[in-house]
Amino acid sequence: MPDANDCAAALLDEYTELLVMSGGDPFRGRVYGKAARAIAAYPHDVAGLSAAELVRIPGVGKSIAAKVAEITATGSFAELEELRTDIPDGVRRLTRIPALGPRRALQLYRELGVASPEQLREAIAAGRLNSLKGFGAKSAEKLLRGIELLESAGSRVLLNVAAQTAAAVIDAVKAAPGCLRIEAAGSLRRAAESVGDVDVLAAAADSAPLMAALTAMPEAVEVIAAGPAKTSVRTRAGLQVDLRVVPLDCWGAALQYFTGSQQHNVRIRELAVRRKLKLSEYGLFDAETGELIVSRTEEEVYRRLGLARIPPVLREDTGEIAARQPR
Repeated sequence: MPDANDCAAALLDEYTELLVMSGGDPFRGRVYGKAARAIAAYPHDVAGLSAAELVRIPGVGKSIAAKVAEITATGSFAELEELRTDIPDGVRRLTRIPALGPRRALQLYRELGVASPEQLREAIAAGRLNSLKGFGAKSAEKLLRGIELLESAGSRVLLNVAAQTAAAVIDAVKAAPGCLRIEAAGSLRRAAESVGDVDVLAAAADSAPLMAALTAMPEAVEVIAAGPAKTSVRTRAGLQVDLRVVPLDCWGAALQYFTGSQQHNVRIRELAVRRKLKLSEYGLFDAETGELIVSRTEEEVYRRLGLARIPPVLREDTGEIAARQPR
């Protein structure tokens, strides 16, 4: 990717994030986010392109083209610098705390000068949130719990952060030629409290365009591994994203396989073995003949194993399999 494209895409993405945090129009934010991804994937260097040439890039209108031209000339653009002045980096760290959205994080900064989780803890201990509109004793308890989760997550990230990353990946990959289906999987789909890696599953006859779309994202600063079935990248925030691509006929089996916790999947495979079946991401097979039995939907897979479909949030091996078996 040309350096100018990388720079423009990163700055437009930052503008999108800050715009939403400051209470700006969400639709406008989505427009800028899509333009950033289009510029990142554009095969030619945007530096030096005329306004007429820039607007030929999908998703880039006159206003965004002007900002791209300003970026290539000065390294930034005026509206972004204004938002940077209003919203320090610490406020963005606050949004990683569960139960604290962008607008409330900005309120804490503007009214109390709180710009980090550590300062928020101190403000709660001092009772400074008591007089703040929209915050009360219950809010303080939830925020303290959120700060504890953030600190204990270590290399993991909280669900809302992982969901934002997954949404950006899905938007970028589903625009690739040949993408038939795409969805988050793993602990994110199970709505776990924290997420280690972001797992995304897609279906396509040819995986190459989808893998290329992932690695071309401005957020993807390192390609950890690349192959036709799975590609892994690391984001600017240090989060690993794994994209797996399977044929459409395997969609249901793969979604089931890559959603459940390790313990849940072990129990499901044991259930299959007892029925003389073999389960993989490619389908449920007869163990003796290798004949494919079902694979297209999760409901089919669970039904063939004698179970009602188990919702993703319950796939943790906490009794959900026994609860779904006929009595």
